[in-house]
Amino acid sequence: MARVFDGAALRDQRRLAGITAAQLAAVVGRTEDAVWSYETGRATPPIDIAAALADALDVHLDQLLTHTAELAVA
Repeated sequence: MARVFDGAALRDQRRLAGITAAQLAAVVGRTEDAVWSYETGRATPPIDIAAALADALDVHLDQLLTHTAELAVA
C-alpha cells in the first residue's frame, strides 16, 4: 500500500484548527488558491510543503496521508 496526500484530511484539520485557507497559506508561504487546490485534490503539495502544512496545523504528517492500493505493473 502506498501513502498519498489526502486533501480532505487537510481541509478537516484546518477547520478543526479554526483557521482559514488564507491564514494557512500565509504560514506555509503558499497562496490561498494553492491550499484550496491541495484540499480538493487538484494538486498535490511537495513533501516539504506537506510537512509544513502538518506543522502549521500541529498534526503529524501521517494525519494528512491516506493509503491507496498500488497498481501492479505488467
